[in-house]
Amino acid sequence: MARPLPDPNRLTLLLQARGVLAGRDLTEELGISTPTMARLIGRLGASVERIGAARNVRYALRRPVRNLGSQWPIYRIGDGGRPRVWGELRAFHGGFRFVPTSTAPAWMGRDYPGGLFSGLPFFLQEVRPQGYLGRAIARDVASRLGAPADLRLWSDDDVLTYLLTDGGDLPGDLVVGDRALEHAIRAGEDFQTTGIADANRATVYPGRADAAQRGELVGSSAGGEQPKFLATVLRPSGGVQSVLVKFSAAQPSPVSQRWADLLLCEHLAAEIMRSRQIQSVQTEVMDSGGRRFLEVERFDRIGNLGRRGLLSLGTVEDAFLSRPSSDWAVAAGMLQEEGWISAEGARLLRWTWCFGDLIANSDMHRANASFWFGDDRPYQLTPFYDMLPMLYAPGAQGELAERPFAPRPPFAAVADVWNDAAAAGLAFWARVASDERVSDSFRAIATRNREGVQRLVERFV
Repeated sequence: MARPLPDPNRLTLLLQARGVLAGRDLTEELGISTPTMARLIGRLGASVERIGAARNVRYALRRPVRNLGSQWPIYRIGDGGRPRVWGELRAFHGGFRFVPTSTAPAWMGRDYPGGLFSGLPFFLQEVRPQGYLGRAIARDVASRLGAPADLRLWSDDDVLTYLLTDGGDLPGDLVVGDRALEHAIRAGEDFQTTGIADANRATVYPGRADAAQRGELVGSSAGGEQPKFLATVLRPSGGVQSVLVKFSAAQPSPVSQRWADLLLCEHLAAEIMRSRQIQSVQTEVMDSGGRRFLEVERFDRIGNLGRRGLLSLGTVEDAFLSRPSSDWAVAAGMLQEEGWISAEGARLLRWTWCFGDLIANSDMHRANASFWFGDDRPYQLTPFYDMLPMLYAPGAQGELAERPFAPRPPFAAVADVWNDAAAAGLAFWARVASDERVSDSFRAIATRNREGVQRLVERFV
C-alpha cells in the first residue's frame, strides 16, 4: 500500500520562499524520496514547472503577474513587418524563464541554461521605458497600471505590465503578449493618418516640441536625456521613415544657443564618420519656430511595418561579461575575446571611441553604442549615434562653464585606429569652425580644439 503523499502546500511554500530549486534540494528539504517527489509534482500539475532532466532537474512555481497571467508569447517583427513567435516568457517565484520556440539562441546554452533569469531577461530590460521619454511614459500610464509615477521605482512586474499592455512600439523588434502585438500591427497600418508629410515638418515639429516639453507623451520610449519626440515622416518618394527628433529651446538664451550648436555638431559628426566609412545615423538639421531640430532616422525601423532588434553595449556587457568595462575601447577587447563581436567590430568600436574623445564627447556611456540582436553571434554594430561634443553641454542649472579639452594620446590599446580617428577629429573641428550656422563663440571653441588635436597629431603621428 502506497504511503500517503505529503501536504502539497509544503512544496509550494518552499518554492515561493526559495525560488527555483534543484530536485535533490527539494527531496532533502521535504524528507521524501525521488519517486514520492515525482508523484507530488504530478499532483500540483502545471503550477510547478520541471526544468532540465536527470540529476540536473530543477523545479519552479509559476506565479501570476497581476491579472495578466503567468506566461506570454514573445514576438519578433521582421524586416517586412511579419511577426513570428520567438519564444515564451514565464513568470516564477524567484524569477522568469524564456523558452525558445525552436532552436535556442547562441547566448542561451552557455550563459543562461534553461532560459532562467533572476529578473526580467536582459533583452526585455533593454526595452524598458527610460530617459526623457520614459519619464513621460511613467507619468502617463502609472495610475492606470498601478505603477509608481517615478520611473526609478518601477519593479520588474511594473515593467512587464507596461510591456504587455502598452508595449506595441518598443525600441527594437520585440513585442510581448498578444495585446501589445495587436497595438503594434494597428500602429503600423495607421501611418497614413499619423505620419507627417515631409514638406510639413517645419510647421508640425514646433508644436510637437511644445507638447513634449509640457510632458505630453509624443511617441514611444527611447533612451537619453536630451529633449526629444518620435515621429513618422512620409517622404516625397512614397517611403515611410520613423525618426527621432531632438530640439533646442524656443526662447533665445545662451543655453538654447549652445544646444543649437551641439545639435548641429551632432549632424556634422555623423557626416564626418560616414565619410570615413564608419556607419552612422542619417540626420537632418532644420530651424523653425525659434528652435533648432535634429531629425535622426531610426535604424530599428524599416518603412512603416518592419523592425530590427538591437541591444546596447551596456546590456551586452551585463548579460555576457563577468565585469563591466571602463570605456568602449576596453569593452571592445573583452567582447572580442569572449567571441561576442568580431575583430572588425572591435576595431570599429575602438575607432569611434577615439573619435568621440577627440571631438570632446564626454558622454560615451554604455547605452550610446548598440549591436544588432539576433540568435547568432558574433553581434554586428548598428550605426553609431549620439556623437557630439557633450563636454560643452550646459550644466543642470544652465551654466556654461569652460571645461578643459584634454583628449587622450594614442595608448597601446587604440594605436591601430588613433591616427585615422585623429584625422577625422581634425576634419570635424574644421567643419564646425567654418559653418555659419554655428555661433561665433562656439566656432572659436572649435578653432581652439582643432589646434589642440593638431598638436597631438604632430607629436604622436
